[in-house]
Amino acid sequence: MALFNYTAKEITLKLVYYGPGFSGKTTNLQLLHSMLPGKSRGKLISLTTEADRTLFFDFLPVDIGKVKEFNIRFQLYTVPGQVRYNATRRLVLRGADAVVFVADSQKEMKAQNIESFNNMRENLTVNNIDPDDIPVLLQYNKRDVPNVMDIAELNKDLNKHNAPFFEAVATEGKGVKEMFDKATEVLIRHIAKKHKVDIEAPVEVVAPGAAPAAPAPEAAAPQSRSVQSMKPDVAPVAPQIEPTSHTEAPPVLPMPQKTIVQQAPVSIDISELVSSIGDLRDVLSEISGTFKEMQKKQIKMSNDLAELKQIFSEARKSKGLRRLFG
Repeated sequence: MALFNYTAKEITLKLVYYGPGFSGKTTNLQLLHSMLPGKSRGKLISLTTEADRTLFFDFLPVDIGKVKEFNIRFQLYTVPGQVRYNATRRLVLRGADAVVFVADSQKEMKAQNIESFNNMRENLTVNNIDPDDIPVLLQYNKRDVPNVMDIAELNKDLNKHNAPFFEAVATEGKGVKEMFDKATEVLIRHIAKKHKVDIEAPVEVVAPGAAPAAPAPEAAAPQSRSVQSMKPDVAPVAPQIEPTSHTEAPPVLPMPQKTIVQQAPVSIDISELVSSIGDLRDVLSEISGTFKEMQKKQIKMSNDLAELKQIFSEARKSKGLRRLFG
């Protein structure tokens, strides 16, 4: 969801990289982080598993600078590709302004690409985002490996709306910056049209050759202006006060009455908060399950090592006995 700060003239946009596992989403952000100048990018935050797979998300803030009168800031996210992390993918996708779908070009990844693409559309719908309205761009990655699908087949599977697409070899940086540049261009145009923000308007408000505006008329003099200021040549006359035999009491002014304002009851919609808490609970459950599996693997490895140690110990004893009785 685009965040507008009209006071600071800033627009913050969220761009999510989506796709199946190991398709190259994190690699895109890593390459962008290394390509962009230091003043334009923030710190790349990544949480991965022991197999170097994204566990929760990657995050990279990017400041592309001023577009006319607005500073444009992007927040780049990736989602975990594994199917079991669907709650995490759905949560990261919330509030997205555009999506870059990173597909794996290998033929054996055809089914996973289609499944992940359909999952993206479902999660957009759950987050009240129209999948046919939000900009979705495609990157066909791993074009350097053998046994890849041709572009026509990939477009037939994934690009039914003729969205912009790029071929890429993310590990070598090919197609990474081009993809990001196109995504920023499409997204800024989409936001300008959707929110009726004239981002492309010229800085000069008055067109060249236009007549200058007429000066504003001077404000009328207030009624309480003194006689001396109106007629400087006439000396002020002191008012004559006739003496009186008694002092008149000042008039009694009515006391102002307090005005009681009836405030309408405030109703707070907490449905979105409840939904977010539920999503976070699901995400924590997924992460907890991952850590438990890692712990089980670690225990199994420890048991295997203990068993190997026992085998070597018995073999050493057996060899020593053979030497003794041999």
